[in-house]
Amino acid sequence: GCDASILLNDTAAIKGEQLAPPNINSIRRLDVVNLIKKKIEKICPRVVSCVDILALITEMSSEMSKGPNWQDPLGRKDSITTNFDLETSNIPGPTSNLPQLNSKFEKKGLDVNDLVALSGPSLNLSFEF
Repeated sequence: GCDASILLNDTAAIKGEQLAPPNINSIRRLDVVNLIKKKIEKICPRVVSCVDILALITEMSSEMSKGPNWQDPLGRKDSITTNFDLETSNIPGPTSNLPQLNSKFEKKGLDVNDLVALSGPSLNLSFEF
């Protein structure tokens, strides 16, 4: 989520979002984010949040792949809880087809340009003409 709650693991008190159906096989390299966070914490503890790290990674990845370019405001706080049910009902899964993706994005006020910018590199769609 936008609060980096995807990074939270299951505990006795919370059910993490990593195993929510839309996230299974769709998130990769959390170990890299954890490594970045660990290194940053050594230099400036409790200053840079995981959500800021994710925002910067996304921003840089898009720019490096010649996608849209923007500058995210920083200073977000990491979540301390998750919402497995909300994650399950709102996030498109990795096997979503184009109509399903369009529907999920439209419900959030996003258009096809947003869909391509946010999902484009991960889309595995086949079209018949």
